[in-house]
Amino acid sequence: MIRRRLAVRFAVQMAIAGAVLVIIAVLVVLWMFERLEDIEIRRNFAPAGISRLISEADIDAQGLIVDAALLQRLQEDGGWLQSLDQQGRVLQSFNAPSDLPARYVPGQLMDYWLGDEPFPYTLGLWIQEKEGIVYTLLYGTRSRTKDLLQRVIDDGQIQGHQIRFSGSTITQLKQTAGWVQVLDRTGRETASWSKPGDAPSLYTLQDLALQSVNQTPSGFLIDSQYDKRSGLTWVLQYPAAQSTVRVSRYPVLESEVQVMIIGIAAFLLAALVVFILLSLWYANRFGAPVLYILGWIQKLGKGDYSRQEGVTSRRRNLRDRWKRGYRVFGEVMDSIDSLAAKLRAAKDAEEQTQRYREEWIAGVTHDMKTPLASIQGYAHMLEADKYSWSEEEVRRFASTILEKTAYMNNLINDLALTYRLRNGAIPVPVEETDIAALLSGSVARTQEHPAFEDSRISCLLPSTPITAALYPPWFNRVVDNIVANSLLHNALGTRIEIELTELQGNGFRIEFKDNGQGMDDQTLAALFDRYYRGTNTDSSTEGSGLGMAVTKELVQAMGGQIEVESQRGQGTVIRLIFF
Repeated sequence: MIRRRLAVRFAVQMAIAGAVLVIIAVLVVLWMFERLEDIEIRRNFAPAGISRLISEADIDAQGLIVDAALLQRLQEDGGWLQSLDQQGRVLQSFNAPSDLPARYVPGQLMDYWLGDEPFPYTLGLWIQEKEGIVYTLLYGTRSRTKDLLQRVIDDGQIQGHQIRFSGSTITQLKQTAGWVQVLDRTGRETASWSKPGDAPSLYTLQDLALQSVNQTPSGFLIDSQYDKRSGLTWVLQYPAAQSTVRVSRYPVLESEVQVMIIGIAAFLLAALVVFILLSLWYANRFGAPVLYILGWIQKLGKGDYSRQEGVTSRRRNLRDRWKRGYRVFGEVMDSIDSLAAKLRAAKDAEEQTQRYREEWIAGVTHDMKTPLASIQGYAHMLEADKYSWSEEEVRRFASTILEKTAYMNNLINDLALTYRLRNGAIPVPVEETDIAALLSGSVARTQEHPAFEDSRISCLLPSTPITAALYPPWFNRVVDNIVANSLLHNALGTRIEIELTELQGNGFRIEFKDNGQGMDDQTLAALFDRYYRGTNTDSSTEGSGLGMAVTKELVQAMGGQIEVESQRGQGTVIRLIFF
């Protein structure tokens, strides 16, 4: 049971921890996608960035786009946006410069867009639907470095490997912190102006293509233009921060690789935190009960069998049930609690047994000293020379000595018999016997005893015979012991009723009921104990004080059981039941 409970508990907790990690992983992946999308939008704001902003924007009652974030992003990007109707009229503008037309002729707009007709801005045109309305959007950007590059081409004069410019052109170049290179048809540098020492002198087609849309590893951007007149390619490079194109202030953190590294590191860190918290939780939830159980076991090992803490402890609630943290080990702790209770009971029983043993030994010692004193006294009297005893006196002395020795012999035999019966060392020679005849004979012999002549014993027998396999001598002694115990420990005139009853199915019951003084709980609990003697040894010289212990052992040896009911002042009932 506890194995299944622990397995279910660990499985549920592992599933919860796995679900938490899955949620963290999903959040990290969503964050990574968002960051990668931001990087892509910053690198290529049109159309990806504008499409997303418009899809997220609000539409007013007139069907116009209302979004402050769109205007802010256009300002940061250095571009503008116009919404056109089917006739080319401008319906709405965002960050639009003053030199833009208020209406575009459809054919003319296509020429601007395809580059067939000069236009001072680089255009992007696409159609987007939102809330059932189709929007025709025109996006444009204008790079001042592109105008500067055209001026560089027009003003530059190549002299050897150097390029000379006018003062105004040099001033604009210095404002951009850029430099200029001229490449031949193979991409090799033929001339340069203010080129750094680590700048390359040869560019492939792939280098120019990639670096024109992405910044170089050193943080520079490239604008290039081919001059048809000379067949040369002019290249202008400038720091990314001087570009009107939107570039992050933290380019390293926004790279795809860095985003992935940050995402993976965040997931691993979150997983580590989850496992640390789970470990602390396990240490508290399972470690505390285990330490509690070990402390309890050590306490038992030291002989302290008292219950571990009280009902109102922090480990038990007011209903004396284990609290949630300890309930998973409830069966173990209940078993230890049961073991502690049994050990306490065994310890109490051992102490009580030791007390009974000491009392019984004291009683037996007294019982043996009394007849020994008599024997010793009569022996001294017979030995004395100054006395001359008559033959009658000698016989009387000898009779007393024989009586006392018989009493001692019975005491020793009864003690040995109880131990032999308890250890099963005596075989039981049973035989089929008429129980009614055997019981009536035993009662008749008991009534002939001189000590019981003032008592009344009645015996109720069934009309149909009852036979069973018993050992008659032992059965007679059982009856004698029960009757003697009732009569010796009660007042004169005590009445005993004995009834034999056949049980349904098989077996019989003999019930001994007296109207004596009864027994208290202590005497009743120790009635069959070999070390307990319920009366003072001086109360009677009959018996050894082991009669009821011998009775119980004899009944069990013959396959029966004995039951006793008694209350102080209401008599005693003893039942012998044989199946």
